[in-house]
Amino acid sequence: MALFDAYLFVDWSAANGARPQQPARDAVWVGELVPALRSQQETYHRTREAGVRHVAGLLHGHVREGRRVLVGFDFPYGYPAGLAAGLALPAGPLAWWTVWAELAARVQDAADNRNNRFAAAGALNTILRRGQPGPFWGCPVGTSVPNLEARSPGFPSRCASGVELPRLRLVEARLPGTQEAWKLFGAGSVGSQALVGIHHLYRLRRNPDLAPVSRVWPFETGFSPTPSPSQGPSILHAEIWPGVVKEQTQGLMRANPALIRDRAQVRALCAWAAACDGTGTLGQYFVWPAGLDQSQARVCVEQEGWILGAV
Repeated sequence: MALFDAYLFVDWSAANGARPQQPARDAVWVGELVPALRSQQETYHRTREAGVRHVAGLLHGHVREGRRVLVGFDFPYGYPAGLAAGLALPAGPLAWWTVWAELAARVQDAADNRNNRFAAAGALNTILRRGQPGPFWGCPVGTSVPNLEARSPGFPSRCASGVELPRLRLVEARLPGTQEAWKLFGAGSVGSQALVGIHHLYRLRRNPDLAPVSRVWPFETGFSPTPSPSQGPSILHAEIWPGVVKEQTQGLMRANPALIRDRAQVRALCAWAAACDGTGTLGQYFVWPAGLDQSQARVCVEQEGWILGAV
C-alpha cells in the first residue's frame, strides 16, 4: 500500500526582489503529482510569498479530499548540532522547533522578496560569538553587516557559551556536492534559502487549518518506514535535495533542452517519489539511516534533520 496519495515538491529561491514575469530560473517552482487523478503539473512563482500561498492552497485542497500528502522544499530544515544551545534556546526534543521560531521571528521577507537575511544572520552571529564573525558567513561585495564576513570564519566555530558548531550536518557529510547551511552567498550556497525558507515553513506548519494533520520528518515522526497514517488526511513535510534525482533531471533536459532546470527538478522529484511509493520502496528512505548510532540518530531527530533520499 502506498504511503501517500499526492506529492508536492518546491524548488526554492532566496532572490532579493521579484523574479521576471516570464518563467525563469532561480525562482520558486512548485511541482505536484496526484497519481490517482493522473495529474502532474509545475507552476512558476515570482516571489516566495506567492509560491507558499500556492502550496498552502494545494494542501488545503488535498486535506479536504482526505489525501495523504508528501511535501518538500529544497533547503536545509536544520543546522549542525549545537545551534539552539549556542543561542541559549531550550534543548531537547524541540530544539529544532525553537530554532525555527527564532528564525521566523528575526527574518523579514516582504511580498516583493526583499528581505533582511544578511542582517538577521549578523545578529545571530552577535549572540553566538559576541563580536567575533561566524558561523554564518557570505554576503555580496559592498554589503556591510556587523559581524557578517564575506569569507568563511573556519570550523568548528566556537560559541561564547563554549558550544562548538561543525561546518556540516551529519547528512550533508554523506552527500558530495552539498554545502553548509552557514554559507549565505556565492556559488552553490544554501544558507540564504534556509533562512528565508524556514521563516515561511514555520508559518506553514502552524497554519491553523493544516497544523492538526501536519508533521515534519524526522523531527516529529522519528525514523520510521511508515511516517504517514494508513488513511488521510495528512501532510508530511520532508527536506529534499535535487541531487537525489540528478540523473532523472538530466534525462528530462536531454529530452527537452528548453526545459528550465528548476522545473525539471521538481518534475523529477515528484516522479521519483511516486514511482518508489508505487513499488513499496519509498519507506526505506524514512528509516533510521545506516551507520548512525543512537546518539547520532537523536541529534538528527532533535536538531539537524535529514534529507529524503539520502542513504
